[in-house]
Amino acid sequence: MDNRSFRKIMALTLAALMTFGTFMLTGCGKSYEHIFGDVEWLSTYKEKSSDQEKTIKDTFYYSDDWFSDSPSSENKELALASMQLIASCVSDDADSSGAAFLKSMGFEEVGFSDFASDDPDDCNYTWARKSIGDSTLVAVTMQSVNRDWKLRNKAWKQNFTVNEPGDADPSGEHYAYAKAADKVIDDIAALAGDRDAVFWIMGQSRGGAIADILAVRLQEKLDKAKIFAYTFEAPATVDADAAGDYKFIHNYICSDDLVTHVPMWGMTRYGVMHDLKTKETDEGLDGALEALGSDAAGMKARIVTDDVVARLSENLEARVPSRAEFSAERTDSWTDADGKRHDLTYSYQEALAKFMDLVFSEDSSGSLFEGLASKRGDLEGSIGHLSEGVKAEAGGNDPSAEYWEAAAAMYAVLSDADGGLPISEEDLYEVVRLAAPVLITIPEDGGEPDTELLTDVIGYNRELIYSHQFDTIIARLKILAPTPEK
Repeated sequence: MDNRSFRKIMALTLAALMTFGTFMLTGCGKSYEHIFGDVEWLSTYKEKSSDQEKTIKDTFYYSDDWFSDSPSSENKELALASMQLIASCVSDDADSSGAAFLKSMGFEEVGFSDFASDDPDDCNYTWARKSIGDSTLVAVTMQSVNRDWKLRNKAWKQNFTVNEPGDADPSGEHYAYAKAADKVIDDIAALAGDRDAVFWIMGQSRGGAIADILAVRLQEKLDKAKIFAYTFEAPATVDADAAGDYKFIHNYICSDDLVTHVPMWGMTRYGVMHDLKTKETDEGLDGALEALGSDAAGMKARIVTDDVVARLSENLEARVPSRAEFSAERTDSWTDADGKRHDLTYSYQEALAKFMDLVFSEDSSGSLFEGLASKRGDLEGSIGHLSEGVKAEAGGNDPSAEYWEAAAAMYAVLSDADGGLPISEEDLYEVVRLAAPVLITIPEDGGEPDTELLTDVIGYNRELIYSHQFDTIIARLKILAPTPEK
């Protein structure tokens, strides 16, 4: 064999080895040493016919090896474990499911902030520490919900306080989320101690938004720390032109979840976005939910919600086209049917917080929108006044009197419902004034107001937050990151 032939054979052999090596790394994935165990969490999905909350019992797998990778590389296995941990950390009980889960993963210390706080500006969390090699791994799970319904719903004011009150030209970060992150950054940074630190930061919904900002604050404060941040179904946290480049933050979002579309005005999240609602996760979702034993399995009506969410988002941004207008103070004046004069000063920021409280607030009797659906026939008069108000506003006339009549009629119907309304009659007017043109629209070619979207929201309120639920998020992630072989 001459030298030229030998070199050719060696070159082909080397190419084959390089190709095989690349296949092993990218095609088969990395090989991690996993531990396996059991985990449980409180389902955030509840059947209409049941007042009982359900505990989901699941299995988990975990590896310290995940944290030897680059934080910028998406790790779906780490994403799944993150969301399972979020779902289990809903109290500060030392014997809670979250504490048990962390101990099963080998964490040596577990601690909590004040989960019983009713301060709407706080952000409670569970933390844990363990040694991995020469570093300290610090896990921080921002609280998304609480087992106590009163505490669970405390944060709506924070969710929709996008702008600092009194700021005439708001920009940058979401005001309340940034305020919450700044309250805890020093305490969380101190968890690193004197050793090199690896932080595992996670959160869902409001907790995800705070985790998003917190991860940025940690990098600024501890420039040598290695940070892995995973968020799920989080609302937007920052203006797009201020979002920077934070590849170690991974945000998983579903397009049919209204929460991921707000705030609007081009706001986004720090970090990288990952679509959680895909063809693969849609096709396998029912089976994954059934395997979890979730009551959310088989909920076919959710198929309508992509279009409903898109129309809601579009109409809402048309109604409130800028951040400044969102929090600007406005005064409405009108005379009602009884000749009484009304003068009401409020902001859309305040009104939207109350509106979303109505949509999502729950107690032992279920959501208020389910109450609306059950009393649909009694609300015809209210819907009529809403439609007349939308027509008046579209024609350049003052709709206040019509909206007040709609609010008063709606309040009379709903105020005697089990649990009552969490807002006053005047509060409901503010909600109506903001929401009426969002939920009822005038066709482009004129004609009578279109109430289809209002009907969809009333009829599909659970579906609008279907992808926001713990069960659904975890089921989708289990499709993307199936359990490895033991």
